[in-house]
Amino acid sequence: MDTRIGIIGTGSMGRMLIRSFLRGGAAVPQQLCASNRTPEAQNAIAAETGIQTADNNRTLVKDAGVIILCVRQPDVVPAMEEIKDLLTDDKLLISIASDVPLSELEALTSARVVRVIPSVTSEQLKGVSLIVFSERTTKADRERVISLFGAIGTPAIISEQDIESYTTLTSCAPAFFAEMIHEFAVSASRMTGIPADEAEALSRETFIGTAALLEIPGTACTDIVSRVATPGGITEEGVNVLTCRFPAVCDEIFAATGRKHATFRNASSENTNTEGN
Repeated sequence: MDTRIGIIGTGSMGRMLIRSFLRGGAAVPQQLCASNRTPEAQNAIAAETGIQTADNNRTLVKDAGVIILCVRQPDVVPAMEEIKDLLTDDKLLISIASDVPLSELEALTSARVVRVIPSVTSEQLKGVSLIVFSERTTKADRERVISLFGAIGTPAIISEQDIESYTTLTSCAPAFFAEMIHEFAVSASRMTGIPADEAEALSRETFIGTAALLEIPGTACTDIVSRVATPGGITEEGVNVLTCRFPAVCDEIFAATGRKHATFRNASSENTNTEGN
C-alpha cells in the first residue's frame, strides 16, 4: 500500500492537518507532500515541518496513494477537473468540503472517495472528525482513514444524509463555544464593571477547567451542573435562565446553519452541472 499522502491546498485547514498528522504520529514528513496555487504558502509549511512540495497538483497526485483535497468549496470541481485523469481506481481521495456530496465527487473520478469533516480542535489532537465512506472504498481504505484521523482526534463514521447537522455539532461548534465565552465575558464587564480583559481571561480559564472535568470518564454535563448549582442557590438562578432561553438560541443555530448548507449545496450542484456541460 502506497503510504504517501498528498495534500492539495495549504490554507488554514490544510496546514492544520499537516501539523496534526505529524504531531499525532499519523505520518512522518517524508510521507507528506503539499501543493498550493500560491507557492509561498506551500513552501512556508514545508520549511516549518519538513514535508515535501510538488510543483503542481498533477505532480502531487501522480506520486501519492492518498490525496486529501483541502480547497474551498467553489474550487473543488475546478481542482478535480485538473487532475481527474490521474485519479484512477488505485487512488484514495479524501475531500473535506462540507457540501460536495459523494455522488458529485464520484462523477468526476474513478478513485475511491471518502468525505471527512475535520475540526480545528484536531490541532490539539482533540475533537471529532466526521467520516463518510463511499461504497467504492475497501476495508483497507476504511482502516487507513480511521487510523489517520484517529491519530488527531475521535473519528465518527456517519451516513451522508446526517453530515450537515453533525457538522454544526462538531466542526462548527468551536466557533460557537468561543463566541459564547466571549459574550459571557463581555456581559460580565458590562453588568458588573469587571475589566473586559480580566473577565475574558477568567472565563477562558474556567471553560478550560470545565472541559477537563468533562474528560473524566463517566462525567456528564448534568453531573457538573448538579455539583455547582445547589437547589435554591445562586448558580441555580443562572441555570434557570439558560434552560428557559438558551434552547431557542441553539435551535436557531441549527436552523441558520441548515439554511446556509442548502445554499452551498445548491451552488455546488449548479457548478457540477455547468462543468459537465
